[in-house]
Amino acid sequence: MTAAREMLFRLSEFAGVGGLTVLRDGEFALTGKLSTPLDLLLVPLRSEKYLAEVNASPRAAGVVTRPGLADGLDGRLAVGLADDPDACHSEIHALCVSRREAELRRRENVIHATAVIDPGAHVAPFGVDIGPDVWIGPNAVVSPGVSIEEGCSVHAGVVLGGPGFNVGTLGGRRKILPQLGGVRLAPHVELLANTCVARALFGGETTIGEETVADNLVYIAHDCQIGRRVQICALANILGRVVVGDEAYIGPSAVVVNGTRVGAGAKITMGAVVTREVAPGAVVSGNFAVDHDRFLAHMRAIR
Repeated sequence: MTAAREMLFRLSEFAGVGGLTVLRDGEFALTGKLSTPLDLLLVPLRSEKYLAEVNASPRAAGVVTRPGLADGLDGRLAVGLADDPDACHSEIHALCVSRREAELRRRENVIHATAVIDPGAHVAPFGVDIGPDVWIGPNAVVSPGVSIEEGCSVHAGVVLGGPGFNVGTLGGRRKILPQLGGVRLAPHVELLANTCVARALFGGETTIGEETVADNLVYIAHDCQIGRRVQICALANILGRVVVGDEAYIGPSAVVVNGTRVGAGAKITMGAVVTREVAPGAVVSGNFAVDHDRFLAHMRAIR
């Protein structure tokens, strides 16, 4: 994914925010973390441990860091100094979100004439795209920045574009930070009752691929990229930045931990807790999940 280029910021615009002193000015498009799959990022750096990683990142455009770390940063990076880089970065992030939200408010909804929206559903009054032959059920919520493509079915109580769980410090208090990304449902996705799909945190979209289906009470967190024809069973939790390949299967009450990759055609069995990459076509079970045959052999050995 790449950052939207219609709005760029200069670090000097935020001088004084969260105690920021600008050492070297420059442009950035989004606030984010090193793991954020977007370009032109302003990132926080609080420890020398991550200095080399920041310098090597092609996505980083600027850094908010402590005074003692600034000398080690690459000359291409904009640099701001703050006693608490994370808190300062959160304050800058919130201001960027506010400016981009004002931009989003100017986007009129585009809703196809063949879409059927239950009177009890709530569709935001701006920034929503709904394609042909979409059905949206009662008490569903569609937030700004959500795109629903042709033939999707969104059942009762589904929430699309709710906030992701990203905690920071704003005004000296611990809060869930505002977000500015979106959600996209590819054609013919079906989400059963009370499924929640969080918006991307810093930009881009949480995406669900064509003909993917999710059972009741599924949670798909911020920045996930779900492939085509994936089956996600009831009560599954797919946490932030997870990538799921085409035609994978995620069983009931399974948990897939942040940043994990699940290969195409892989199967995660009921109740598994996945903490590392799952190879294409693999079957994993258990807490923490291992190869399914190994899991069964272990269970037989201890029973």
